[in-house]
Amino acid sequence: MQPQDVKTLESYKKAMRAAASHIKDNTKFCIYTDVQLPDAGGKMHTVRPFLVIGSGQSVVKPLLALLKGGKKLLCEGTCALQEGKIALNGRKVPYGQLKAQATFFKDLLGGKQVAIPAGHKDEDDEGDREEILAAQAHPAPALKPAPPSATTASPIPPAANLASSTGGQPPLPAPPNQAPPAKTAASPAPQAPSAAEPHPVRLAKASDAWHGTRGVVDGKCKELKQAIRAHYGSTHPEVLREIENNMHKIDGIVGKLDHTLADSLKKASSAPTEAARMAELRVARTILNQYITYVKGEPLLGLMDSNPFGVKCNLRQVLAASLTHMSQSITA
Repeated sequence: MQPQDVKTLESYKKAMRAAASHIKDNTKFCIYTDVQLPDAGGKMHTVRPFLVIGSGQSVVKPLLALLKGGKKLLCEGTCALQEGKIALNGRKVPYGQLKAQATFFKDLLGGKQVAIPAGHKDEDDEGDREEILAAQAHPAPALKPAPPSATTASPIPPAANLASSTGGQPPLPAPPNQAPPAKTAASPAPQAPSAAEPHPVRLAKASDAWHGTRGVVDGKCKELKQAIRAHYGSTHPEVLREIENNMHKIDGIVGKLDHTLADSLKKASSAPTEAARMAELRVARTILNQYITYVKGEPLLGLMDSNPFGVKCNLRQVLAASLTHMSQSITA
């Protein structure tokens, strides 16, 4: 793999198709958690997991500096062709994720499918199960936002953090003190799944509910960006230019919490057999665990919730309720 192979989603696909066409015994591969690649039109896409055929991590790791995303190494090993499919030989191969996106990876690899071992048990399922059960038992404390600062100064604007991440930028002026926003009725929390409904029905409803949660998060991100632009655009246009260069970090929240969970739940709801449903639910648990870990560890969510621009986000609260609902739907 070369630097030009990770410039766009199209160049990455081209490189992987070429590598897949030259697979021999003991061809190297590595898999990373996720990366973000722009397409030819500039739209960002999250590739999760990020599979590289034909190169090991010693070659790929330096190229990761050119990319955005989690970029954590999941596994590496060697691959070979077996009955026309690509067999990955390594520890902790995320078969659940590869299986959930079989169509994408088949296209990525020029029509070759990744071989999924019969009766496999995803290596990452065990950790996922523990995390999900912990979230069910203690959903609120696990995702509770940090308490507000004891100082009387305005909270640090997320815009300031975005701009300062470029390094060497002057501190941003805080927005003027604002009257507290008018109290509005809180959004109703997702209802716990009803035991009276068949499991497939609950899974289908959970899929729709996750799409709704993503819509709420996307709307709040857009609302906050508009408020930041409105504040700095008229008084500090030079600062706004620096902020715009980093505004993708807000957009990245929706990219991280993508539609794959909803897709997996929908697939599970329409599975033809109970065995197929349980197999797909293992995939859904893996995805859900990734979301829980991200929400617990993403500091930008706290900054957005405490923003001084008059936008009431409550993203941690919304996401905590929704992720708990998803977990209950999977296990109910």
